[in-house]
Amino acid sequence: MMVTIKRGIERKLLIVGSMWNACTALLTIFSYYSWFDQEGAARLESQELNTMIAGSQMVNNILQVIMLFGIFMLIGALINFVVAVKLKDHEIQKGVVIWMVVWGLILIVSMDIIGFLIVLFALVIYLAKNKAIKLSKEEMAHE
Repeated sequence: MMVTIKRGIERKLLIVGSMWNACTALLTIFSYYSWFDQEGAARLESQELNTMIAGSQMVNNILQVIMLFGIFMLIGALINFVVAVKLKDHEIQKGVVIWMVVWGLILIVSMDIIGFLIVLFALVIYLAKNKAIKLSKEEMAHE
């Protein structure tokens, strides 16, 4: 008897995770970037000319890092969404495991604990179902 193992839970978790990552990326790009730009300019207004020039360069460099990080997270969210959509039922896709591990590490390094936990739960469920698929295939081979 062949049992098809569906990937619905993992798919839903990865989609929720990608939406979370997209929201945080957009908040970083639009809200945090604007806030940091305004605060940096406000702090430099009362400084000497040399300090103001050096400080504005530093603020601009930090703004570039904020924008690059936001874009990086947005691209990661899109990749995460594509991976979720491309999940195949009753198949073991090694690339999916590698992606979830790499993306989870990126999220934990960037201190996105909620995003990390979502990917971690999806990974644990995916690996558990991989074990069930292997056992199912072995059972079918012995019959």
